[in-house]
Amino acid sequence: MDMDGPALAPPEGVTPDLDNPANENGLAMFVLIFCSVISTICVLLRGYGKVYLLKRFQLEEGLVLCAFGCFWGCVWSMFGVLKTPGYFVHQYEVRLGDLIPMTYYIFVMGNIYVVVLALLKVAMLSEWSRILVPRNNRTSSVFWWGCMIMIAIQVLACVGNVIALNVQCIPHQASWDFTILDAKCFPLYTLQLSSGIIYLTTDIIMFFMPQHLIWTLQMSWKKRLGVSVVFGLGLLACVAAAFRLQVTVVYGHATDATYNLGSMIFWVMAEMTCAFFVVCVPTIPKILQDTGIIRSIKRRFGLTKTGPTGGSGYGTKGGLPTNRSIPTSTSKAYYMLDESGVEMGDVKSGSTSSTEHLRQEDKDNSTVAVPARGQIVRTTRITVNESAEAGYGRKEGYPARSWD
Repeated sequence: MDMDGPALAPPEGVTPDLDNPANENGLAMFVLIFCSVISTICVLLRGYGKVYLLKRFQLEEGLVLCAFGCFWGCVWSMFGVLKTPGYFVHQYEVRLGDLIPMTYYIFVMGNIYVVVLALLKVAMLSEWSRILVPRNNRTSSVFWWGCMIMIAIQVLACVGNVIALNVQCIPHQASWDFTILDAKCFPLYTLQLSSGIIYLTTDIIMFFMPQHLIWTLQMSWKKRLGVSVVFGLGLLACVAAAFRLQVTVVYGHATDATYNLGSMIFWVMAEMTCAFFVVCVPTIPKILQDTGIIRSIKRRFGLTKTGPTGGSGYGTKGGLPTNRSIPTSTSKAYYMLDESGVEMGDVKSGSTSSTEHLRQEDKDNSTVAVPARGQIVRTTRITVNESAEAGYGRKEGYPARSWD
């Protein structure tokens, strides 16, 4: 076994360059850095929105943080391939001995990759089950049980993949060191293919899972559309998982394995980046709203409308302003769900319905949710006039219109 010779017989008439082979390391460097930066920004935005603005650190934040730490282990192994043997390098221009560190990097990447995806998907499912299902109605909700089943599948798939990767060869070192000739191994391609199918299938199921429930929420159709789009970002993960599965099939049947390895690593990185994006992007509207960026954009493009305040001043000499800005954005709908459940609509001016009949159809034909106990539903101004009737000097109260 010549460890300094080419790892594959070169094509006829081709002289392999083992010292300085052609590669696409520049492209690989750009892809890895770009995806790492996007993933980092997404995690920082989620931390700022959830921990700093909302003052919450829940189970999902811990899972995302653990996934982000593991993610850098995966990035380390991908950068290791830059040195040995390089990206998109033909196998006949790679020394046989260089395949050992390359195989080790792929072994590490495969173990960490399944852990990162499992942590992120469990974080997503946990957040969905809390936001979209009332706490006192969870065990009777089909959606909640669906989330629990998907969480179980993700955990079992992750544990199963990690165990299988680490017992594929006996002794363990033979998983990446092919010089151990008496090792007993099973083909890794079957495991890679099955895990790819599982992840693609679960991504598709997770994409469709919340859509039916979202469109039955008691809010306007515009807000339902906004929430649906946020949850629909999982389509990105589906696309990345599909391409990752396709390049895995190509890699498994390729003779020139080192050349096809680059595409698989790129799509593994893309799939993890999409997962970070999907789990973290719902915090962006909250951040834009609280930092005033949305208001600035609205003023610049005239995306606000004004309406009368409904009357002259009360308790002040100058009265209230005659117009007020009414934001038209529904960007906060997702986090209104997270903080208070379904949004409460405004009670129409002049309405005489009792609180028992507050569940009514609004202009968008959507049902208005009954507010939680202790919340202000509406206020009513009472005008009190003195009357000298019958000499008793009693006061009579006349209810005026209700204030929204």
